[in-house]
Amino acid sequence: MARLELEGTRKAFDLEDKAEYTLGRADPATRSFPDIDLAPFGALDAGVSRRHAKITRLGGGRYYIMDLASTNYTHVNGERLEAFEPRPLADGDEIHMGTMKLVFRA
Repeated sequence: MARLELEGTRKAFDLEDKAEYTLGRADPATRSFPDIDLAPFGALDAGVSRRHAKITRLGGGRYYIMDLASTNYTHVNGERLEAFEPRPLADGDEIHMGTMKLVFRA
């Protein structure tokens, strides 16, 4: 079962119910409601955009992450992603969105 673990917490987000998840922070004023809302975990202070990144599941249990032209970028294992360029994810990959860290588990 694939999931994202939020570093420094016991929070994990299951990635099995849908083929695609947007990650970011909710903002009712702009009607931004990502699938995985990181606002309750300090996303604004960490520099997470309202629509920061997207994780897509393809057949065979393959997952990809894509930066959505976020202000503070998305990094996987220290490598900055180019906006809208999908990158495959593997178990244990560290994802930084701004200064927020998540770990992908497959």
